Amino acid sequence: MIRIIIIIVALITVIFGGGFGIVTFAPRVLPKPVLNFLGVTLPPEEKVADPKVRPSATETVLIDIDPLQIPLFRDGAVDRSLFMHIMIEVRRGSDADLVNKELIRIIDSFLTYVHALNALNITPGVNDRAFLKERLLVKASEIVGPGIIVDLLFVNIFERPFN
Repeated sequence: MIRIIIIIVALITVIFGGGFGIVTFAPRVLPKPVLNFLGVTLPPEEKVADPKVRPSATETVLIDIDPLQIPLFRDGAVDRSLFMHIMIEVRRGSDADLVNKELIRIIDSFLTYVHALNALNITPGVNDRAFLKERLLVKASEIVGPGIIVDLLFVNIFERPFN
């Protein structure tokens, strides 16, 4: 008899504990009439903004970086040179002013990153232009902040062997 009472009390405790856990940690699982009966109000659903909304061409300005000639080293000697002419697309106004103010730091990060990428022999490295563009965009965003730079545009990029 005592065992039956202990089992019933344990089952009631598990049922109420599980119900409390669901109401506390996963209220969206329960139907609305049950939530209304318990007096639980749900927080409003968060709206996720589309991060890939690209501003129109009239809302952006292109900041031209002078062409960069970057020597690429192999075994302690210059193996070849990478020529890059890049434009940075940003929104007009304060974003453009910020990028112009930090332009020398952006160029420095580009040069440093390309040298490191070449020295570490990371695959795909400087030969994969899409990978290089993605990584340079991240490096520039680290300097000016996320969401400031819309895109990096390669005007010209090529390699020449060093004579």
